[in-house]
Amino acid sequence: MKPVNNTSNIKIGQNLKRLRKQSKLTQSNIANVLGVSYQQIQKFEKGINRIFAHQILDICDEFDWDLNEFRASESSVSVSNS
Repeated sequence: MKPVNNTSNIKIGQNLKRLRKQSKLTQSNIANVLGVSYQQIQKFEKGINRIFAHQILDICDEFDWDLNEFRASESSVSVSNS
């Protein structure tokens, strides 16, 4: 099955990456919390794979992030169709 790459996945992924970098965390740090590989985090950040709601909640709890930070305005997100 081909991965779904839609606008919502991309927005959430970009916000995950922004929050991770602001917190000075690596993809491996996030991966360890979720019990996945760092490659999976790369796919989440690129919007290639969907991150599940419970995974977002887990990392928000672990790193004391505001869940609302995952919601981005459309104007702040660039979407590439490549």
